[in-house]
Amino acid sequence: MYEKRENKGIALAIKGQVRQISSTEFEVLSENTNDIYRVCWERKRWICTCQDFIRKRRKCKHIYAVCYFLTLRDIQAGVQKLGNREKCPDCGLDNMVIKDGFSESRSGLKQRYYCNRCNKGFMSNTGFEGMHGQAIAILISLDLYYRGLSLRQIAEHLESAYRISVSHGTIYGWIKRYVSIVNEYLNHLNVKACGRLHADDTVVRVKGRHLTIWGMLDGETRLLIAKHISSSKDAKEVSKFLEQGLAKSADKPLEVVTDSAPQYASAINEILGGVDPLIHIQAGISTPLTNNKMERFFRTLKQRYNTINNFQSQETANTFLDGFQIFYNFLKGHRALNGKTPAEAAGLVADKLNWLDMVKKAKSNMG
Repeated sequence: MYEKRENKGIALAIKGQVRQISSTEFEVLSENTNDIYRVCWERKRWICTCQDFIRKRRKCKHIYAVCYFLTLRDIQAGVQKLGNREKCPDCGLDNMVIKDGFSESRSGLKQRYYCNRCNKGFMSNTGFEGMHGQAIAILISLDLYYRGLSLRQIAEHLESAYRISVSHGTIYGWIKRYVSIVNEYLNHLNVKACGRLHADDTVVRVKGRHLTIWGMLDGETRLLIAKHISSSKDAKEVSKFLEQGLAKSADKPLEVVTDSAPQYASAINEILGGVDPLIHIQAGISTPLTNNKMERFFRTLKQRYNTINNFQSQETANTFLDGFQIFYNFLKGHRALNGKTPAEAAGLVADKLNWLDMVKKAKSNMG
């Protein structure tokens, strides 16, 4: 239900149905009627004049529309700053910085700069060198794709809203490239998990055959710690997936919650070998504990997957899953976390980020 409201709100925002009145007040024009709803920020929460919000006192599609309107504005503002004069990383000034030719890197030519005050050279590292004109299209494509729009819908939006004409194939190339950049950086991060992890699996189709997607969440922050795609569901694949998840945890968890599939028990015994035991809880058998958090994650993932309906290859599925993990952990606020992202709840970042923040952070840390 809430995903449907969010999707309708995004549709309103990208169709230009939101108008800002002041810093805390907006008007949202109904898509099917001439009604106008007022959305305001009051007492640290959004409120709306529509009947849906009045009855249920929870986010309606008009509030989601305003939230995404602000997301788009932040992305545009961030991209505009990319075109400003480069600042020296040592003194922080830009009035003494000059361009100093180019250097060749694995990603192509990169602009060099020189600071006359510090007498030091440095390189621009925003992640969009040579692509500032396309940066807004790239970032909006990334954001809309993982919020549920198809590649063709994104192409139509870029044409109608920004007069940017690109094919859906070009958009997918952008997504593949920048998801890989961010994912390479995040693969080096270890997280401090709580004492309990949740693991589960679901099935998707790839060219008519089935693949299994495995996922592992931190029980407290809902951070997606590990994911894995395989063509089978045997104990060997479960072991590979669980080892990946345990390796990403800075502190060894005490418990792992799964369903009653026997492969999980076999894999846990094989990995630990009776040493330093991990308590394995099979939800729904001998304990009232459930695996609802993992099931809720897969419902969110499946809702996005329904837009694609069928991956064309396992590589496509991997790109989708890598990007969805970034979106889910760092960009998507969760009601159960009071609007925070799992990355905020886990202390990985101080504030909610957008795709521009993620790309810049990845490039600055990777060099």
